[in-house]
Amino acid sequence: MRYLTVLYDPVCGLCRRAHEWLIDQPKFVELAFVPVNSEEARLRFPHLNHALTTKDLTVVSDEGAVYFGAKAWLMVLWALPRYREWSYRLSSPELLPTARRVFSAISQKRYQISRAAGLSG
Repeated sequence: MRYLTVLYDPVCGLCRRAHEWLIDQPKFVELAFVPVNSEEARLRFPHLNHALTTKDLTVVSDEGAVYFGAKAWLMVLWALPRYREWSYRLSSPELLPTARRVFSAISQKRYQISRAAGLSG
């Protein structure tokens, strides 16, 4: 695997901040970013359910694998040297159920989190 494409929500302030932060991070695997539900996303990934990609983080590998929700979050962590160990820990049987709930809550509440953190607009 050489790179992962992250479909991110450009309207969400938290998502934009995460996008900017990820660009600056050292990477084991390159990360490309495409706005979710954009024409570019539909052209590059016609096989995806683009309505669904607006609900939670979606990552597509250069090999064609699609990761959605908690698996997508874990793949992004896995791509970063400083956080790869966390991707392994959070995917362990003991922590994965909690990680899924936390990642899902962040995705579902991203606009509220953005407003509360002063990141909207």
